[in-house]
Amino acid sequence: MQQITRSIYLVDAGEQVTLEIEAVKVGNFTTFVVDGTQIPSIPGSNPQTFEPFTVTVGPGLTHFGRVDAHFPATAPDDAHYQLFLTGSAGGGRFTGSDIKKLNLSHARGLEFRR
Repeated sequence: MQQITRSIYLVDAGEQVTLEIEAVKVGNFTTFVVDGTQIPSIPGSNPQTFEPFTVTVGPGLTHFGRVDAHFPATAPDDAHYQLFLTGSAGGGRFTGSDIKKLNLSHARGLEFRR
């Protein structure tokens, strides 16, 4: 996997992509969806880790992902989530977008391009 921006990645056919979300000063109140299918998180994982999904799109096509986060009213203003992504074809552990409590939107889009 290669990182183009914090939200766009180049992936290989059959690659397994894993998303981790580190919660800072807040609990794990996030969901991850790829192409309309919710990806389950691995129970007890820390940071919260979602089950890997397999790249199945053909060349020139894209998987679209979305992370939604929630911040309880009791979370401090500096609470945030940090996204980390890895692919089974290598490239490293990439730092993705962050989601801060004070952001207007608590959702982030991700693109996985072939």
